[in-house]
Amino acid sequence: MEAPTFLRNYQTLIQHFGYWPSFHDANVLAYTGPIAERQSVDITLHTWEMTSEVDAKGYYVLQKHVLVTFHFDGVHNASLEQFQSGNILFEMNISRAGDGPSFHVELDSVMDMSGSFDATSGEVVSVLPCTSDGEAI
Repeated sequence: MEAPTFLRNYQTLIQHFGYWPSFHDANVLAYTGPIAERQSVDITLHTWEMTSEVDAKGYYVLQKHVLVTFHFDGVHNASLEQFQSGNILFEMNISRAGDGPSFHVELDSVMDMSGSFDATSGEVVSVLPCTSDGEAI
């Protein structure tokens, strides 16, 4: 997956994983969406890297657990009515929306709570190591 180099601090996530993750199976721990006087979105995800190793119970070994917080401003064309905390993502795609300053964020849910929006700016606010349960270390 290609890194959205137009996001401020995108490198902090690449430094942790060595690549830009897809956020497959990421847990949405916190979400604040746009309202009339606040056209921004904040999302905190618990994500990790899935290895090809299998543990004694037959589950893939997960490593590099982190809490990633994103902030997006200038949010418009939002379709977030179903999106909420407690959601699990199939993936999150962030891509340029043409030649203008806006970009598109697609939050594909495994729980029928997908959402999307366009924004004029965004950043990776923090990348914090955590336990496999999503507790900050």
